[in-house]
Amino acid sequence: MLHMLKPFFSIITPSFNQGKYIATCLDSVKSQRDQSYEHIIIDNCSTDETQGILREYAHDPRVKLLIQPDHGQSEALNKGFRMAEGEIICWLNSDDAYLPETLTKVREAFEEPRRSVIFGNVSQVSYQGEDPIQLKSCFQCRYDLIRWWSRRVQLHQPAIFFRRAVFGKVGFMKEDLHYAMDYEYWWRLSSEYEFYYVPEELAIQHRQLDSKTMKSWYHVLLEREKIFSPFYELLEEKKSVLTRERLHALASHFLVQAYALIERDRAAAWFYLQKVFLKSPLLLLRPSTLGLLRKFLTKK
Repeated sequence: MLHMLKPFFSIITPSFNQGKYIATCLDSVKSQRDQSYEHIIIDNCSTDETQGILREYAHDPRVKLLIQPDHGQSEALNKGFRMAEGEIICWLNSDDAYLPETLTKVREAFEEPRRSVIFGNVSQVSYQGEDPIQLKSCFQCRYDLIRWWSRRVQLHQPAIFFRRAVFGKVGFMKEDLHYAMDYEYWWRLSSEYEFYYVPEELAIQHRQLDSKTMKSWYHVLLEREKIFSPFYELLEEKKSVLTRERLHALASHFLVQAYALIERDRAAAWFYLQKVFLKSPLLLLRPSTLGLLRKFLTKK
């Protein structure tokens, strides 16, 4: 019987108050052509409609539901990782989804036994109504991760898969990290394993303005700096060159956030615009940036 077979995939979904999105996530797993999976959902005692939705899906023997308090996403993921019985581990956030052929393609990629970590592309969908865009992944040198401010590395978390055996070498998530725990984990994984690229869309990554990443982008950047700053000396460039590059890149990140928030959160947009001035004031002289400044002056 289906529920008695050992699954090939263990899909871990941390959950907290994502009732608007989680059914789409669950349905995307349920509709996989490759049905050899367990879907482990760790819910942090959600207070919205999430628990009711989860209980509807919990009748499926492939769904393992754990509802209990946790101290953040990293702890929730570790609970799921320790419960996992599958050969291949997948981490799918509650507002993301898989394409129907995702697990089939991933299984094919892992037919080569020497591959322990694979990554692919994602289709990024905005809940604001824009057309989906394909985001191509890129990862060639693990030291590029140290330049956390740059775009040399494009790893999209829902499109990364790895063997359960990696836990024996690199352990689990660091539970004191809450925003950039994935990039810290890729740093440790890449110290032991080669990342193999599958040039296909393996996941759908949703971008919603209320997500933790979008609402706390500044904290994401701070945590990345905390993680990777001890390794700056491993890079060949002079410290002054890296500092100049980092400040300009940060200013660009902040400018993008200011544009994204101006229509819905003026105070947050102003916060990021001030950060642009502090990091790279010349960026404010660009014609496009002057247009943003006019919005601040004219918007009521």
